[in-house]
Amino acid sequence: MKNRIDELKKSFCEAKSDKDRDIVDAKMQELINEDIDQFADAMIKSAKETVDRATELVLKQRMKDVIPAISLVYIAKTYFNKSDTWLYQRINGNVVNGKPACFTNQEIEKLKFALSDISKKLGSLSISL
Repeated sequence: MKNRIDELKKSFCEAKSDKDRDIVDAKMQELINEDIDQFADAMIKSAKETVDRATELVLKQRMKDVIPAISLVYIAKTYFNKSDTWLYQRINGNVVNGKPACFTNQEIEKLKFALSDISKKLGSLSISL
């Protein structure tokens, strides 16, 4: 069910006219009529994936001006105990083993902490100089 919903979601986004979107809406209604509970579960999963992807895109956009000024090698090793390649793959969403590399929710929280911690360290440095 989820795969069918994902296909329809893609079709909706690529639709060029109201008529095309109406066709997608009709197909969605067919899925609802087929099994409303399964449809609801699949829609929730699809929505969560969309939110996760949007979070990653926002993170990447916010970090683009900062990345040249900070050491991702330091962040990867100090906060994640991973290589800088691992971190770059997740920031850029590179395809690894056939699927885009992405942060888990726990890793996003850890990255937020790392950036906050570095920010505090830089702030205390500038005050003491």
